[in-house]
Amino acid sequence: MEETKNSKILIADGDNSLLVYMRELLARFGYEVFCADTGEKAIRLLRAVRPAIVFLDLHLPGKDGLETLQQMKRMSEDTYIVMMSSDGLAKAVVTTMKMGAMDFLHKPFDQEELLATVGKQMDRRDLIDEAKFLREEIKRKAEFNRLFQNSEKMKEIQAIVEQVADTDITLLIQGESGTGKELVARAIYTLSARRDRPFLKVNCAALPEPLLESEMFGYEKGAFTDASSRKPGKFELADGGTIFLDEISEMMPSLQAKLLQVLQDKQFTHLGGKQDIRVDVRIVAATNQNLSESVAQGTFREDLFYRLNVVNIQVPPLRERKEEIPVLVEYFLKKFTREFKRKAPRLSTDLLDAFQRYHWPGNVRELENCMKKIVILDSDQAVCQELQKKCDGKQSEIQGKEPGLDELIKQNLDRYSLKAFSKEAIRRAEREVIGTVLQQTCWNRKEAAERLQISYKALLYKIKETGLER
Repeated sequence: MEETKNSKILIADGDNSLLVYMRELLARFGYEVFCADTGEKAIRLLRAVRPAIVFLDLHLPGKDGLETLQQMKRMSEDTYIVMMSSDGLAKAVVTTMKMGAMDFLHKPFDQEELLATVGKQMDRRDLIDEAKFLREEIKRKAEFNRLFQNSEKMKEIQAIVEQVADTDITLLIQGESGTGKELVARAIYTLSARRDRPFLKVNCAALPEPLLESEMFGYEKGAFTDASSRKPGKFELADGGTIFLDEISEMMPSLQAKLLQVLQDKQFTHLGGKQDIRVDVRIVAATNQNLSESVAQGTFREDLFYRLNVVNIQVPPLRERKEEIPVLVEYFLKKFTREFKRKAPRLSTDLLDAFQRYHWPGNVRELENCMKKIVILDSDQAVCQELQKKCDGKQSEIQGKEPGLDELIKQNLDRYSLKAFSKEAIRRAEREVIGTVLQQTCWNRKEAAERLQISYKALLYKIKETGLER
């Protein structure tokens, strides 16, 4: 029999001579064997070594075999337990099997019988592990298809993801909040050669600078008041894998310098430490801001920006890929009916129409919250009314109350020149276009300026000139 990767076996029996026999025999075939002569010791060893197989005697001293079996199954439902007994009673076999034992060995047994039992349990576990892996692969593939296969814009991103996934190239993912930047990062990780190593996320906006530094890079004992012991950071824990830096634009300049060092030299020091720590980590960063503007404004390091921006993936907002909405609605409906154990409510045509008309400033995350609310309330009426109200909002809220252009001409025909009327018509057209774009971007002026193809400063001037108010 070949040595196996999952080689830990625990034997719990009150007969010391049997323990020695089984330990020596199994050790010769490459297994790492742990022995216990009481139920209490067996429980402690199960927790400490996490064996692949447990051989458990029915009549253990102290905590008997049935009680030990019951506790072991509570601790680790997937533990493979083989019961042993000199009793030939069918009732004992049936009872232990009902309680979760995988097999039963009648004492005395010979070498071939013991090794066959071990081999059978190892093969069984390998098959279950393989089935679990295949289920996870199917789930990952379904998630992958849901993300990329339902709009042309996302298919374009899929092509980039497939090209860069199996490289170690640094990536910058940009897009509004809620568009699915983290899902894109996870898709890259899943397709990469690092998929069997850790994927760790750090939200750069969630923690103040000192905490973020210790979270990312770890610290030494005594580095600050509460540092009672040495703690590794996310970069150490992700060694060999991928680290996802979300909201990278919120990182303070001092930390940007330390991150740049990791990108350049693949090493850093702990907070309060002096020794360099080398790591092999792929970095994927994401932001909902325009990093080019942050560089121009001096809030983000230019050299770090160019290090991160080797490949830039722009995730479009949901309003630019509305063909995905029916698929997402179906997905979230199934997800939340399972999660909340509810019957799927019937969705009205009015709701589906509102979904297509609405501009989704919160993107996929906002749609997800709408579907959650619908399932919990068992009705789409409240969400439908809310969206219709937003869709049909009066333009006067943006444009202000002013007479129409026709009315203005009638009132001022004898006083206004053609040039004056033209100027007023242009002002109103600009006001309407700018107001609409500002509404669609939830008054994100940087994004609005990009969409209008004017500078940020020019947009601020136009907002003031046309009298727009949020």
